[in-house]
Amino acid sequence: MAFHGINQATSNLRITLQLSVIKPLTGNNFEEWYESFNVHITLHNLDLALRVDELSKPTDVSSADERSFYEKWEHSNRSCLMVMKYTMDKSIKECVPKTEMAKDFLEYVKANYTKIDKAEMTTYLKFLTTTMYDGVCGVRDHIIKLKHYFNKANEMKVELSEKFLKWLILESLPTSFDAVKLTYNALKEEWTLEELMFIVVQHEASLKKNETYSLAFVTDEVSNMEKKPPHKNSGGSKQFKRKWNSSQGTSNASASSNATKNERFKGKCKIASSLKIG
Repeated sequence: MAFHGINQATSNLRITLQLSVIKPLTGNNFEEWYESFNVHITLHNLDLALRVDELSKPTDVSSADERSFYEKWEHSNRSCLMVMKYTMDKSIKECVPKTEMAKDFLEYVKANYTKIDKAEMTTYLKFLTTTMYDGVCGVRDHIIKLKHYFNKANEMKVELSEKFLKWLILESLPTSFDAVKLTYNALKEEWTLEELMFIVVQHEASLKKNETYSLAFVTDEVSNMEKKPPHKNSGGSKQFKRKWNSSQGTSNASASSNATKNERFKGKCKIASSLKIG
């Protein structure tokens, strides 16, 4: 009996130490409290009741697996309620309507104690509606960034639809994605956000592939032009032009020399004539 009592005390102490890492909810720190609470519940595999809606109680015809799953869900529901009530201020706990559902309890606390910063909300809305794809990062990262702004805005009770997000994503893309935009608008079926991202990413990969091919083609053409040997006729013509220019230059030089000599000869004759007359 004494040994059992020691084990029980040790277990209670360990649980108390584990719960102490959860920051108590005081009314102005919901984000910090929820983050530490969520980590604790998840790591201890107690979050089933927060992820799955209330289950129907097993009946006489329920299978063993159904009974086992319900027991796990019920244990998770009790544990979440207990931890939430234990880690929040008494005044807050008393304001929450009585409920046996951990998920409903958490939703009420979240709706009433989430701190909304209007300036921060405006910033996220501005980023969401004005951020354009610059082509520097991949289009996948661009979409993830817009989705982050979208989620932040919705957390602040803006209530934007996913259809609006998809429209914003397409509007933020350059004209090189016009084919995707036209296809999306023409189809009656609605793409999911994951399908839209996949199609846009594939389209960008195709664009980059075509650009690479075009660049390689131009590079090869320039390289071939530089390596191509000169044509014989064009070479002969150039040689003929060089020879003709050379001979023309020689004849011009000779003519210029003869003209100079004639002028000198005429000058000399005039001088000689004047000397004779005198």
